[in-house]
Amino acid sequence: MENTKFFNLDTNIKSKIMKHVLYNMPMVIYLFDIHQRRNLFTNEQYHKVIGYTTEEFDALEKDCLKKLIHPDDFGGLKRFYKELAYNSDTDFFVHINRCLCKNGTFKWFKNCIIILEREKSGVPLTVLGIAFDITAQVETRQKLFNQIYNIEKVSFKLSHELRHEHSKILSILNISKEKDMIEIGDLQWLSNTLHTSAESIDKSIYDISEQLHLIKTEFISLNSTQL
Repeated sequence: MENTKFFNLDTNIKSKIMKHVLYNMPMVIYLFDIHQRRNLFTNEQYHKVIGYTTEEFDALEKDCLKKLIHPDDFGGLKRFYKELAYNSDTDFFVHINRCLCKNGTFKWFKNCIIILEREKSGVPLTVLGIAFDITAQVETRQKLFNQIYNIEKVSFKLSHELRHEHSKILSILNISKEKDMIEIGDLQWLSNTLHTSAESIDKSIYDISEQLHLIKTEFISLNSTQL
């Protein structure tokens, strides 16, 4: 059942609430005409986030999506609009894509799409979009994935280096056991070889510790990022 409490409020109160939601809330709100492929309305937050003024944005006119959406995401956007057209069971959808900013960079947005109008056939006409800038979260997650990949490489390298040094140390000790007497030169060689192996092991351990520290930092950063 639809909640009617809001609609029963005083007109001035409703107007203030709508004005606050549209212009003061830290999220992007837009009204999009699917057939004409253009925005009917965008709030100020959208312009603040992507850097275009209202006039510059309006100048993009028709097919603004093709000009603003990242080329790698445009195919997915087309499939998303097909999903809107063929899925009449719900009026709420979520889509994530990158949008071009005025400075030439791209930002990631999580779009919560609500269908406001449909044709009699069920094809959507107008949608309300509420978008959240999730660029920081996406970039932090990517950094975390990169750190995981790096630590896997270091772990693989470390395991091989440790096995190699371990085998070398065992071989040296076995050689020393086979000799009844060890000469000074042999002891020096044995000492130098063990020292080299110890340094190699120490460096490998330091590398893995450094990678663990980096991945911990990225993980903390990821969890502190708000949606």
